[in-house]
Amino acid sequence: MEIVVHDNTLKTVAVINNDIPILPSFFNDNWHRYKDQGAETFIFTVNKFINGQLQDYCRFLNEQAYISFTYDGIDHLFGVENVQESDYQITLTCSSLNLELRNEQANALVNTSSHNIQWYFDQMGLIANAQITIGTNEVSSLTRTINYDGQESKLARLISVIGNFDAEFEFITHLNDDGTLDSIILNIYRANDGVNIQGVGTNRNDVSLNFGKNISGITRTGDTTNLFNATTVTGSDNLNWNSSSFSYKNEDGVEEFYKRAGSDTAYAPLSLNLFKSQIKSNNGDKWIRKDFQTEYTNVNDMWGYCVSQFKQFAYPTVTYEVLANSSLVLESVGNDRPLSIGDTINIQDDNFMDSDGNVGLLLSARVSEMEISFSNPTLNKITFSNFKKQQSEASADIQAIVNQLVDAATPYRAELTTTNGTQFKNGTGSTTLAAHIFKGSATTETIADSYEWSKDGTIVANAQTITVDASGVTDKAVYSFKATVAGKVVASQSVTITNVDDGTSPINLVIDSSNGYQFKNNIINTTFTAILYQNNKEIDKDGTKFAYIWTKTNSDGTVDTAWNLAHQTSQKSITITNRDIWQRATFDCTAEPLN
Repeated sequence: MEIVVHDNTLKTVAVINNDIPILPSFFNDNWHRYKDQGAETFIFTVNKFINGQLQDYCRFLNEQAYISFTYDGIDHLFGVENVQESDYQITLTCSSLNLELRNEQANALVNTSSHNIQWYFDQMGLIANAQITIGTNEVSSLTRTINYDGQESKLARLISVIGNFDAEFEFITHLNDDGTLDSIILNIYRANDGVNIQGVGTNRNDVSLNFGKNISGITRTGDTTNLFNATTVTGSDNLNWNSSSFSYKNEDGVEEFYKRAGSDTAYAPLSLNLFKSQIKSNNGDKWIRKDFQTEYTNVNDMWGYCVSQFKQFAYPTVTYEVLANSSLVLESVGNDRPLSIGDTINIQDDNFMDSDGNVGLLLSARVSEMEISFSNPTLNKITFSNFKKQQSEASADIQAIVNQLVDAATPYRAELTTTNGTQFKNGTGSTTLAAHIFKGSATTETIADSYEWSKDGTIVANAQTITVDASGVTDKAVYSFKATVAGKVVASQSVTITNVDDGTSPINLVIDSSNGYQFKNNIINTTFTAILYQNNKEIDKDGTKFAYIWTKTNSDGTVDTAWNLAHQTSQKSITITNRDIWQRATFDCTAEPLN
């Protein structure tokens, strides 16, 4: 990945690339993308010195710089917010939004009329002077009455205005071929409703994430703190809906929410069946009520708002935390495209059971944040939001058939245990080998119809366990088992048993460091000590019985001949400083008996 450095006029002044040896490289990088803020941050570090020489590109890495790169065919431009420079490194913290949005303030707004979103942008000067133009605008026909009492940043005000129009947004940057800015496009979408409206991103029906494959776990949290199942909604200028009647039916055709003519309150009866304000009797007010004052100017919009609130709060607020594998952030999934901010995907985990006894959790969710490290992909993270539990559309009979097919296709896994390890010494001892099989991820063992053990390919037993004596093993032997269920071999496993005639126990050499093995900022000072062990006991503590010869290999794999010649005298301990290491080095020690 290539990072382009620009000066304050967006002229290209330096290039950083980890794949081209003659160019400076970067590390400790983190590209964090946020759906809700429509923003991105990028942090990275470069070394100031190469081969002991202070590099000229350092003069461009300052608070006036801009940073850009292209990812998946899209340009990304950042302004530098913070520079942290030490004697040896420079770390830049960058933001995708320009200084005006981040630093300039939007003033209070006194307003008594309903206006479209463009009016608010113009009235408060949110984007006109920031080189931002509106591209897609799916809420252009809507109007709202909005007031602001105090000051806040233009970015915070922009997010607030868009939120008041029940919308979400993204910024798209376009750069010219010479690296200068062409345009910043603000796309505004109707907010994702979990049904028909996607918002930012794409509905990735081609992607299904599964526990044990590309996600490592799901945590479900249910909360009834904010639950209610009755509400009165009032519109702008105290507009009421008393004479109106509305009804909302769920996917099964059952009335889930309603408001009757002549009443000022809407109800969620299915929620009442599960959550009542009191449970001792059927008398009295059993509803849990919460009312809302809105700026809507017609009763249909008020009912739509009511339905959205019931969907969110008439039942427990359930949140999910999904641990995704780091490789998922960059890898192509589904139709060979990586995930992007706002994308909706499906997640499946069979380690859950609902109150009706149905096994399996099927969710839809959106990508709300992504963290990418190009230099260390193991640090990649992905955050999901807008979780929605999905229901299987298959009938009970079809589901039973599907379950049978899934069970039949689920492979067995084999495990082999021993009672005394797999290594004998001097022809003594014995160990018992046991065969075990498990269905899929089950923790309960399945007992096979039959087991067959072989030694070096020759069948020796038909049992689940066998005992191996050291006297029957010369040097080594491979024991393996096969497990058969319903006439089919479903699992197998093997192990190598060795018989060692050790004579004199071997001597192991360990290098101990007084100050660890990794150093930062070229501050290096440690003492390496060669320690010899035999029969798990340290020998030659005083260093008089062995000669210790140290050697060094440079980071590029070449032998440091000058260093080795300077340290050819036997030393049990040596001191290493920054004079001995540039970036990285490998030190080895050999010990030879003096007698």
